[in-house]
Amino acid sequence: MKKSFTIAVFASGGGGNFQALIDGQDKYGYSIKVLITDRQCDAINRAVTNDIPYFLIDRAKFQGNFFLEVDNKLSQDIDLIVLAGFMPILSKGFCDKWENKIINTHPSLLPKYGGKGMYGVKIQEAVMKAKEKYAGCTVHYVNAEIDDGEIILQKAIEVDYSETPWELGGRVFKEENKLLIEAITLIMARR
Repeated sequence: MKKSFTIAVFASGGGGNFQALIDGQDKYGYSIKVLITDRQCDAINRAVTNDIPYFLIDRAKFQGNFFLEVDNKLSQDIDLIVLAGFMPILSKGFCDKWENKIINTHPSLLPKYGGKGMYGVKIQEAVMKAKEKYAGCTVHYVNAEIDDGEIILQKAIEVDYSETPWELGGRVFKEENKLLIEAITLIMARR
């Protein structure tokens, strides 16, 4: 019997991408084994509702050993770690250990509007301020540099300047949900 493709999701917020992943499990043939979070957030409620084990790991408590503690909570048979709105920057040691097994979703067309401080509505504000024709999202592998890993997939959408940055961000987020699952199915097909 073929082994199930197992995923660990890391989240720090509302869990919208996490919910998209939960909803796609049966259809696409992967299973979410655990949620890791660094704070109280709505993603935990989604995990509880869907009977997915979770660990809330307090960064202040573990300080420099935070990612060692995160790693201790992961079973070594995890096929993929998905960062879905996870705010802590991963340590180099953690990235090296899980090389080519961590992906992130980012609400811009990387390499544009990536890096430290570029998250949430700040990205769409920057896109609109620069008068870009397109906004979009990227799913990429994670390395020790912020938003720098190999790009797996991107989706561009036309910027509508009658919208606010929040509204543009909402449209980008809907595309992110779909692109994340598309990237996971692509990775599954390669293994």
